Amino acid sequence: MDPCIKCGLPAHPLIAPQDGRGVCRQCRDYRKIEYLGRDRLLALLDASRNPRGKYDCIVNVSGGRDSAYTLLALVRDYGMRALAVNYANPFTHEQAKRNITDMVSALAVDLVQFSFPGRLHERILAHNIRTWFQRPDPAMVPVICIGCKIIWPEIVKIANTHGVTCIINGGNPYEYTSFKKLLLGVPEGAGLAETYLKNVRGLLAGALGNLAYLDPRYLATTAKAYLFNNQYALGSRLTGKRLRAIDLFHYVPWDEATVLHRIRRELGWDHPRGSGSSWRFDCAIGHLKDYMYLTTLGLTEKNDFYAKTVREGVMTRRQALARLRTENRVQCDRIRELLSSVGISDITIAQP
Repeated sequence: MDPCIKCGLPAHPLIAPQDGRGVCRQCRDYRKIEYLGRDRLLALLDASRNPRGKYDCIVNVSGGRDSAYTLLALVRDYGMRALAVNYANPFTHEQAKRNITDMVSALAVDLVQFSFPGRLHERILAHNIRTWFQRPDPAMVPVICIGCKIIWPEIVKIANTHGVTCIINGGNPYEYTSFKKLLLGVPEGAGLAETYLKNVRGLLAGALGNLAYLDPRYLATTAKAYLFNNQYALGSRLTGKRLRAIDLFHYVPWDEATVLHRIRRELGWDHPRGSGSSWRFDCAIGHLKDYMYLTTLGLTEKNDFYAKTVREGVMTRRQALARLRTENRVQCDRIRELLSSVGISDITIAQP
């Protein structure tokens, strides 16, 4: 069956079933993004200014495009005294590391980096990769990112140490992948509480179908990941009640051309041309996730991302499909390098 005639999303019986005209259900049910507005953002930022402290806010940075723009906007457009915080992800691309160094230098902001001891991220990633390939399940792909789902408590500690009550991220409504929720049984339009509970329930069901995920060596880390996987999770809300979490692009529209133009010109930001896309090149695990989704579903998070931009009218279907022909080509060599770095040599990776 051809992709949706409106957004270009590949047909799928669960994710994007089509009607008789070739229009997918996501297009039929789609609700336009409603931004909270710049005035509301300004009010929150003003309430977070801290004349008695050194910093007004924390901005989480990864070296990717949206976090770079968020730091730039907060410092230069909104006059916030920002502290940049970075999780030193062991799978970060060297260009992303250079981007972080360049942006904090260009903006004259301080940087705090943290990591986890004992190669925890590497060990749990290797375990979950092996477990997933024993029984490939697209609903369980998010467990590959458990190493990054335990960083929120560390960010809260840094905020408390520096007397900061405002933590700002470059969260982008286009990148919240709809099909991940559908695979876990989360209905469209579900609120935060329902989404959280059904996500946990769906992942637990997946783990019970493949008990290797419940290895006692990593059970505590896995539980922590789903209590604190982002600022909206149950554990994060309970322990961070005094903190204000803001996603910049929930308030003001994300515009790719503006984001890339400004961070390249003002911060010297760049991305490797061989990465296929400027989105999420910063972590090597992203290439593996593309492979896992392509081999089980026939699409990636990029399909969902660009379908949303088409529905929002910021890109044409033709433009989206043209990008996907390039960006959905799996970076097999990089995936093999990732697997080798965590001691895996017996999993074969080939272009889907």
